[in-house]
Amino acid sequence: MKQKTTAKTNIYWRLYQDEPVLKPSFPFPVLSDPSFLFPEDSLDHQWHLFAHTVFGIVHYKSENGIEWSKPKQILSNAMRPFIYTENATYYLYYEKYKPFSFLLSWLKGRKWKSEIQVRTSLDLKTWSEPKTILTPTKDWHSDPEWGDSVGNPCLVKVGNRYRLYFSSSLVSVPDCGFCEPLHISVADSASPLGPFALFSKPILSANTMDPYSNLSAGSIKVVRWKDRLFGFQNGIFWNQKTGESGSAILFLQSEDGIHWDRINDTPILGPTGQGWKASHVSSCDVKFSESEKVFIVYFNARNKPHWSKGKEAIGLFVGKVEEEISLPVSKKNSKKRVISKKAKSKKKR
Repeated sequence: MKQKTTAKTNIYWRLYQDEPVLKPSFPFPVLSDPSFLFPEDSLDHQWHLFAHTVFGIVHYKSENGIEWSKPKQILSNAMRPFIYTENATYYLYYEKYKPFSFLLSWLKGRKWKSEIQVRTSLDLKTWSEPKTILTPTKDWHSDPEWGDSVGNPCLVKVGNRYRLYFSSSLVSVPDCGFCEPLHISVADSASPLGPFALFSKPILSANTMDPYSNLSAGSIKVVRWKDRLFGFQNGIFWNQKTGESGSAILFLQSEDGIHWDRINDTPILGPTGQGWKASHVSSCDVKFSESEKVFIVYFNARNKPHWSKGKEAIGLFVGKVEEEISLPVSKKNSKKRVISKKAKSKKKR
């Protein structure tokens, strides 16, 4: 019987620069949860990036993906945006909360309440009225002490279906002054606008035995890659050595998008202990550039745990793809030799 050829993908990650590409506007310390579009996906052939501040979602534009325009606020009482485009329509998903909830979330006894909404646009300037596509309805969406939450949306098309990955429920992170999501869940629809049917339980949850998500599962961004899915999860953890919380980006893969394995045992990007990424490296958005053959990752990081004491800015991370093909040596020998595409092409000459 002919043995199946398997492929292994190696990705080498590095920071584009060791400084933020976007900083929060004075006097507000938070600029978080970036989501972006390549120039080829926009009508004006510019880069577009959406993020949130303490007041709502802001929109940036850029000629090169590094130097950005002044922000324009487009939504209030909203956070954690995700931009998706298909058939000349833009879909902006986000977590919607009650007025002033973000600013007052530190008050003892005040419960959080959020849902996921979507707006559409044909030009990234004028947006439709909001449509609520997901509300907290299950026990894994709620915590009796901290409130009800679904958020951190990410939409991926799998076959002819649309899969919505989202965070749910809440857990307190005391030294940060706010709650983070306990679980990562998923829902499915035949349309980007829903209705979305929930899967029966979360696909990722906080795990006290996991050094990188022992407090919170955080959020995940999912991208298709050949015959599988890649996941970029920002787990939140308690560091026993430093006595502080932290967060980092974990690199996962899956064949079905439900069961996930880590490609790397350790995070591909984490806190540095000093500088603007000293404390937390958090939510990100990821896309693959066909022209450059690299993964582009915009992420946010914080220099101190508490949101009111530190500053949260956005950086750029790049993953260069090098692919190798594993071929069986012989039927008698189960060991395999690896031939890089470059070496294989030379051999054929």
